[in-house]
Amino acid sequence: MTFNSSASFPFIRMRRMRRDAFSRNLMRENHVTASDLIYPVFLVDGENRVEAVASMPGVERMSLDKLLEVAKDCVQLGIPVMALFPSIDQSLKTEDGIEATNPNGLIPRAIRALKAACPELGILTDIALDPYTSHGQDGVIDANGYVLNDETTAMLVRQALCHAEAGADVVAPSDMMDGRIGAIRIALEEKGFIYTRIMAYSAKYASAFYGPFRDAVGSSGNLGKSNKANYQMDPANSNEALREVALDLAEG
Repeated sequence: MTFNSSASFPFIRMRRMRRDAFSRNLMRENHVTASDLIYPVFLVDGENRVEAVASMPGVERMSLDKLLEVAKDCVQLGIPVMALFPSIDQSLKTEDGIEATNPNGLIPRAIRALKAACPELGILTDIALDPYTSHGQDGVIDANGYVLNDETTAMLVRQALCHAEAGADVVAPSDMMDGRIGAIRIALEEKGFIYTRIMAYSAKYASAFYGPFRDAVGSSGNLGKSNKANYQMDPANSNEALREVALDLAEG
């Protein structure tokens, strides 16, 4: 048999490296471990509270004291980051979602408590207004219910600064307003939060799959039969998603 470098089978046998566990492990391109994960939690006010989210089996809302127990488990398991999502009382919700900027609100209090109890644990926070608005939209609306871009961005900047001041390591804008990443980055720099990271929801689709999440944060009832199609992306578009990602990277 002569050697032919341009030949394929039998000189190239793709199954050769799949023969044994050691070679499969050696050639594995991707490895997912606890250190690659972010642990999401849904928070409620009060003490000793654990509430099942009916539309998300196995997922629970919890009060701050229970959160600290879970955080310690995350540290022991080697999970590096916890993501915080609020479910606030309906009495705190307003048309403009101003509670999102309250330095003594649920999320800032949780950040401070987590940093005191588990300083090595990274804290990521959701930057969006829908858990705080009486209408369930991710922003400030006009008289016709249309979400106003620039007015919403100004509120998101205030929310991001509020979380950074409380000690958040990563702020994660999930709203899909135009220009909000650049505005938040500029504000963080101006206030001296030069190491606060931004994890942008760069390509967020107006999808029915978000229904259970809205249940978890308590905004589905506020949103009612409305939708978010005028600011979240059309699920039919993929090229637009790449453009959104590129814009967010350029903004910081």
